[in-house]
Amino acid sequence: MPLREYIIKAKLKLVEIRLLNLDFTLTQIADDLGFTDVSHLSKTFKRYVGTSIREFKNNGEYYVVKT
Repeated sequence: MPLREYIIKAKLKLVEIRLLNLDFTLTQIADDLGFTDVSHLSKTFKRYVGTSIREFKNNGEYYVVKT
């Protein structure tokens, strides 16, 4: 796996944890983890996890992006 992809997947694991366990806004999460903005975070999340952030939060379960 290329290093870039590994880093993205590691960041998305942190996104999952923050979405389910902590009271962070999407803007805070995007800023903290180096995404350009919330739109970039949302598109990247959907591409790698296979679901939208809203669906993920409503489901309330970890998908745990595989690295």
